[in-house]
Amino acid sequence: MANESGEYGALYNLTCILYEGAITVTTTGTHKAAGRDLDPSYAFAAEISDGDYVGLHNDTGNTALLTGFLPVVTTAAAATPVLGRVINEPEWVNAPQATQNVWATQLAGGYYRIANIEFMTVTNAHCAQIEGTTDVLVGAPLKWDLSDDGWVDAGTTFTGCFSFHYQAAASSLEGLVGFGQYAGTVAADDTAGIDTIA
Repeated sequence: MANESGEYGALYNLTCILYEGAITVTTTGTHKAAGRDLDPSYAFAAEISDGDYVGLHNDTGNTALLTGFLPVVTTAAAATPVLGRVINEPEWVNAPQATQNVWATQLAGGYYRIANIEFMTVTNAHCAQIEGTTDVLVGAPLKWDLSDDGWVDAGTTFTGCFSFHYQAAASSLEGLVGFGQYAGTVAADDTAGIDTIA
């Protein structure tokens, strides 16, 4: 756990899926017993570790249903503003036995790791109805629509809430809505997070 001098108090945290890019699997080591496979080792294109800063992974495959309502985070970058920090050692959901480099396949097979993420600017999150009058991107600001009785995309107007998942237009589904204050970033002005520069 990321325990260091100068840290005070606990922040809002959620278990999240880690998007770490392509996962290369090789077999190394020795047989543990006759007939057993070699132990695999894993190399990540963008490995995430305990204590790393992360942002939301903006991908149309990251729907609430396909992710089991867990947010998907990736390493922070100029187009991926910081939203949280990893606070434990990542753990496999389903460790792959072969190299994986297609996110849809990784997501469907559970070939990814999860970790607890503390969110600096998020104070709460809950599942609620999101109306896809237009595509709702991961991290997009939301606003409450009285006539639809649900959350809708707010473009680049920061409202204090955002979507953790993607939702296509012309759909009305339950999704995870985050609440908290954040500002637009230079490279991603409709994504929740703290301004990040290269």
